[in-house]
Amino acid sequence: MNIQAIVSITLTLFSAASWGAVQQREYNTWYIKNAVLYDMTQTAAGMPVMFSLSQPGRKTANMLVSYLSEGSCLPQTQKLRVNGREVPAAYRCSQYDRFKIEHFAVKDAKEVNAIYHHLESDFTLLLQHDIKVWAANIKAPKFGIAPRF
Repeated sequence: MNIQAIVSITLTLFSAASWGAVQQREYNTWYIKNAVLYDMTQTAAGMPVMFSLSQPGRKTANMLVSYLSEGSCLPQTQKLRVNGREVPAAYRCSQYDRFKIEHFAVKDAKEVNAIYHHLESDFTLLLQHDIKVWAANIKAPKFGIAPRF
């Protein structure tokens, strides 16, 4: 009985660790569909972040960042910070119980294309001082908008 219990516990731990490794790989993987690049990452607290670049490299490029965090929406508009610098963006916040979902939309194509070229040069992007967006496979993204769950 002891051997069976040890084997069961060991297999459970290995399968949990493997599942965690698989889930981690799903983050920071770029996808493309209909001229939109998508990436999912997480905040330093482990909350999900969706990052998308529409028509990167064109005069009509735009970007959307949405993320979940604990707390209440503040009455004043928040600023989007990219690599420590404020970037002009439209802001919207939605309250859900004790969580908020914050959205930033950047419509300035020059700003968006500068961000895209920064990522294309294999540099990491830092949003809001704690969200890392990795370049990963941005030069050869997978087809679709997200991993299959």
